[in-house]
Amino acid sequence: MEMSIAQLSMDMASANLQNALSVGMLKKNMEATEQTMEAFTDMMANMPSPDGRGQLLNILV
Repeated sequence: MEMSIAQLSMDMASANLQNALSVGMLKKNMEATEQTMEAFTDMMANMPSPDGRGQLLNILV
């Protein structure tokens, strides 16, 4: 009985660690994606028009 309780405790601790690691990795991935999207949005905002008359896209509207 004591061994099963100890094993359950270790399994729960391991699951908590794996869950925390997964959440941390997801957070890092979301932050990197947000930075990439900000750079992409800035690039689109500064894209010149092919005919040279102004901005090609107005993404702020």
